[in-house]
Amino acid sequence: MFRKSFISIYFLPEKLLVFQLSSNKKKVIKFASVELPAGLIKEYKVADVKGLAKVIKNVWSKFHLKEKTVGIVLPEFSTFTKFIKLPNLNISELGEAVAWQAQEFLPSQATDMIMDWRVVEKTAQGFEVMIVAVNKEILANYVTAVESAELFPLVVETPSVCLTRITQKEDRGVLTLYKNFGETLLIVSQKLKVIGTSVIHTQSDDEIVKTASRMISHYSSTSQKEISVEKVLVGGGEANEDLLQKLTPTLKLPIEKIVPLVKGLNDREQQEYLIPLSMQLTDPAEPSDPSSLNLLPAPLVEKYKRERTKLQVWSLTLTITLFVWIAFLVSIGGYLFISQQISDLKKSNSLQKQISQQRETKAKEIQEINEVSKRIIQIKNLSVLPQTILNEIEKAKPQGVRIDNYDLDLDKGEISVGGVSSDRVTLLTFKQSLETSTNVSEVTIPISSFEKEADLEFRISFKWSSLTTSQSGGKK
Repeated sequence: MFRKSFISIYFLPEKLLVFQLSSNKKKVIKFASVELPAGLIKEYKVADVKGLAKVIKNVWSKFHLKEKTVGIVLPEFSTFTKFIKLPNLNISELGEAVAWQAQEFLPSQATDMIMDWRVVEKTAQGFEVMIVAVNKEILANYVTAVESAELFPLVVETPSVCLTRITQKEDRGVLTLYKNFGETLLIVSQKLKVIGTSVIHTQSDDEIVKTASRMISHYSSTSQKEISVEKVLVGGGEANEDLLQKLTPTLKLPIEKIVPLVKGLNDREQQEYLIPLSMQLTDPAEPSDPSSLNLLPAPLVEKYKRERTKLQVWSLTLTITLFVWIAFLVSIGGYLFISQQISDLKKSNSLQKQISQQRETKAKEIQEINEVSKRIIQIKNLSVLPQTILNEIEKAKPQGVRIDNYDLDLDKGEISVGGVSSDRVTLLTFKQSLETSTNVSEVTIPISSFEKEADLEFRISFKWSSLTTSQSGGKK
């Protein structure tokens, strides 16, 4: 769904970091660090949305940033992360199971939170899932500030998720320690599994070492049995040699520095921009993708889907128009060429035989041109405008059904409609009405749509016959 090129924005209480890598993820294009005026962000929440939007807009102007698509990294302290295990379930049932589990650890009602999850491993016993959540109002203020600066947010992540993208090559359990800008982030993880996180605000290396030791003991204890930490990875602009020397005798584990391999930054800059840099190492994916973590609000996801549908319709119309015009111009060119040849040949009676032969050749060329034109017209006749499909759905929709969203794949001829039905009978009537259409086939409704007696939230899918027929014909 999403384009790959974007700029990372990392929000901190007193600072704003922006970062962009090249398309091959190996070279730095732009990076900047900007001090935020006091009062814009308080206790990791946006206190002045308009003021923050103005700062972001000024950053884009000052550093001549052309890319308008961005990824947002929220402060870790404003988010909630949890690693859970679920039994073997159908993929379609995972979302509901995760939602039930999340209610046990979220600090407020699920309706007040934006949550996404990712399957980090499939085992014989079931699924291992990582959940990330943030208060809906907190997220909305950050996103609104970015949109007000005339930018387009495509992905929202947390610092811990970003850092595990760099450390995911480690098969063993690791403790990642990131010290930068007056705070220290501690993450216990294995590959993409974030087992636990802690944010501490102290410049005391002794306190940081004590907290790291407690976290390792806690998650490695017999009662927890979560993970065995066997390595410590250290990063951040304030992670100096004194801290490394204090970690070694206390933790008694191998200590390594995180070193991202990108060109265009010195060592200190690499450490300061480690989090927004790591966000650049992946391509954005929709929140509904079970292999991704994206806290982007649902309204924005729907907005980008609508824009994609418009682009598909425009591209299809342009392609058909080009085919028709090319056929027309080829026909005109062939006609003019043949006319000129016939005129020249008629000037000499001695070349009558040659004229006859050339007429036969040109007749074959005209026949080939007509065949090409005929095929192009057939292609045009097989195309279907989205409005035709939407009218067919509206015609089949009975009283009591409200359609909230559409998903049209004009390339595959697969249509999906979501909404609310007043009751089961009305929903079945809608399905049967669609099945009577000669243009519609393979109408399906998930069983989960019939769980409620009234006000059923449903998703109904079907195929548009002419589009699927044209695809199968093309394969032959």
